[in-house]
Amino acid sequence: MKSNIIKLSFLTLFLTIISYIVIVLLGDTYTLVFENLQKVKELTVENEEGIVEILSKKEINNKYIVKFKAIRPGKACVYADYGIFKEGRALYIHKNMVITCDTFFGKSTGSEVIPISLSIILIYIFYLLVKRYRHCIKENIYQYKNIAYLGIMVFLSIFIINNIQTIFNYQGLYETINKTISSTSFVSFILLPIAFIMSILVTISNIQLIRKEGMSLKNLLGLFLGLFICILSLLPDYLYRLLMNIQIINIYNLNSPGPYIYNFIETVIYLTITYLECILVGTIIIAIKSIKTKVDYNKDYIIILGCKIKKDGTLTPLLKGRVDRALEFRNKQLESTGKDLIFIPSGGKGNDEVISEAEAIKNYLLEQGINKNNIIVEDKSKNTYENIKFSNKLIDKKNANICFSTTNYHVLRAGLIATEQGLKIEGIGSKTKSYFWINAFIREFIGTLHKEKKKHVILFLSIILVIIIMIVITYFSNNM
Repeated sequence: MKSNIIKLSFLTLFLTIISYIVIVLLGDTYTLVFENLQKVKELTVENEEGIVEILSKKEINNKYIVKFKAIRPGKACVYADYGIFKEGRALYIHKNMVITCDTFFGKSTGSEVIPISLSIILIYIFYLLVKRYRHCIKENIYQYKNIAYLGIMVFLSIFIINNIQTIFNYQGLYETINKTISSTSFVSFILLPIAFIMSILVTISNIQLIRKEGMSLKNLLGLFLGLFICILSLLPDYLYRLLMNIQIINIYNLNSPGPYIYNFIETVIYLTITYLECILVGTIIIAIKSIKTKVDYNKDYIIILGCKIKKDGTLTPLLKGRVDRALEFRNKQLESTGKDLIFIPSGGKGNDEVISEAEAIKNYLLEQGINKNNIIVEDKSKNTYENIKFSNKLIDKKNANICFSTTNYHVLRAGLIATEQGLKIEGIGSKTKSYFWINAFIREFIGTLHKEKKKHVILFLSIILVIIIMIVITYFSNNM
């Protein structure tokens, strides 16, 4: 990891130096193009004597093309008189004799090297993330950092696409900064309908979940997140209306801090929305991938994760699905390799249950013709964490190949819990109702933010620092 950071630092430094050299070598001249040649009656340059000189004037394809060369630092204003009006362009000559157009940090000759260099850096970062992600997935799919890496890759791809687009229509650092900042609000604006639809789906899903599973905080997580994203999406517009009525802050005067403060707050809000949605996308992809991952037919043990049973001690459809999935896997393994496995039904006895969940699973397995010697009961656990922990203690074989069977929406969470306990096991899932899925995604999304909070905080603060620098540049560009 440290070597990658060192390589990235050297690449950034190298491209920065190359960009500076290119701009200094080419930037002492600048070409202005005025449309509608026939309408240009006069071209005037207003500046202190000897700041710029005109190297050449050309008339090509009804365009008036004028090339300027820097003489000494200063500012020149070039006007094309069309009779009815004048078109004015400002030329800033910097101390290194580079000419920028329209703003202090505007376009210069050869300045396209800036977005090209930035694209190379961003693509390299993306490559490092992909490389790291693929290594971690191969190592163990059930890791929170896999979700974090994938979400960050989705987030970074937005900025890579935006930056590559600016190469073909580069208008200078000032314009690039404005486009980069506005891209976060644009993405959030595009995603707002999705967030709104998601909040409706989550609400419906949560109502169904509460009806089936009862009222609890974890069953309301999706609703809270949907409302949070919608509120954040509407906040900039509310803030804009509020600042319009406050006389202290003038959000229209580009020579005052007002519009830049608002721009910063708006950008951070939209950035937060976009970032959260990208991490959520990463969660959904990993959850689906964890279910689709093929499990090898070489298992010694299969843990069946328990859940609530019926009042008469028989299996609910949800639990029966988990057991049937385990039986299906065992039969396919037996058919493919001839190797049998040991079932570990896991789940304690709830206050409203006549027997333990594990005992109910065992009874069903026996009914399906499984030999009692191939069943080890774990009947003390109260949750998924204990399911995995207590079941693992019953396995006396070292380096055993272990699998767990649960419901499809629960595979990722169970795998993550197993990984936290230092276990490397694979999981299979049975089909279930769709209303379980959304809340499961939200729960692992929140878990990722919590478990990988250091990565997220460092990245997010780094991005905010870059935004502050960019907004400061736009402020000075408009006030030089």
